[in-house]
Amino acid sequence: MIISAPETHILLNQLLLRGQVEVDVSYPPYETTLFTLNLAKFEIENLIDKKTLDSKKRKLARTEFLRHDLPGYHDLADVLISSGVLEFENSAEIEENFELLRKSVSDRTIYIKPVFIGIDTNIAYYRIISRRLKNHFKYVISNIVVDEIDSRIHTKYTPRMMHEFEHIPYSHIFREFANGSCKDARMAKNAMNEVQYIVNNLDAFRIGKVSDTKDKEVRDREIARQYSSFSSEINAEVILLTADKDMVFHAQAEQMSSIYFKLPHAIPSTIHIDSTSIPSLIYDLTLIFGMIKIGNYLLLGEWHGKSSEDYFYERIKIYNSEKDIVRHINICRSVMNEFQRDAC
Repeated sequence: MIISAPETHILLNQLLLRGQVEVDVSYPPYETTLFTLNLAKFEIENLIDKKTLDSKKRKLARTEFLRHDLPGYHDLADVLISSGVLEFENSAEIEENFELLRKSVSDRTIYIKPVFIGIDTNIAYYRIISRRLKNHFKYVISNIVVDEIDSRIHTKYTPRMMHEFEHIPYSHIFREFANGSCKDARMAKNAMNEVQYIVNNLDAFRIGKVSDTKDKEVRDREIARQYSSFSSEINAEVILLTADKDMVFHAQAEQMSSIYFKLPHAIPSTIHIDSTSIPSLIYDLTLIFGMIKIGNYLLLGEWHGKSSEDYFYERIKIYNSEKDIVRHINICRSVMNEFQRDAC
């Protein structure tokens, strides 16, 4: 059964009704638990450490392709950040900067010009705008950023790649991935959802031309220059958001302000989470890892026949859906449809 990210709440409710307060979330091919989701305390508990997870990966990743495509600890950390579960190391400083921006936008005590938020590519990957900032500001996005993301949406699983999964546990599930997107492409599609949110939902300006260079540092300088040019052309202030320290210096060179998102150096084994972040956590984890198991439910982030709409609407597949969960999801969908009809 195909479900949307918010519908994962129904799945978790079913587990809770069965008395499963502490639910293990695992990656089946490694046959290991990534963490335990405590549904009473809203906590991630017993988060797997880097040494353990990367050791599990090394045992199976016998080829260059598998070393690149199988998930590791870095991927898990990125999911915790993109879902909004894990805070940035300088979160207090970030919030202080945005609070100052909100006040200055409302009373213009600091900026007398219109204020726009511009983003670096990594900000799209971490889903900062849609899952943290929302619609508090006006936005602008460089076409170089869009192109960097779009250029990574290209690699599909070939028959040769699929053959390399054959010696891995749950190899029969990997067959669902045939002709689907590899891990890097899935990550880029998630970032592209962020771009679409900024452009379509927040009416962001898309500016500048794509870059001709393959050099990352040159492209970064071009991104900063495009935001600086936009600032001058419409007489506005552009604040650049980035998780790359070097980009802060590129912004300074263009006489622009920036807000730096410092990635966490250490991740605690227990993390308190907001219940609203759980669907994003499950979706991103399923998408990037390709498959995860929650309790006895096996969820797929890639499957045969997955469409662009499935990506756009952030859908995942319950591989082993039971009649009971299907019935409850259909009931909830009917109720939501009634509410939507009444609102029209």
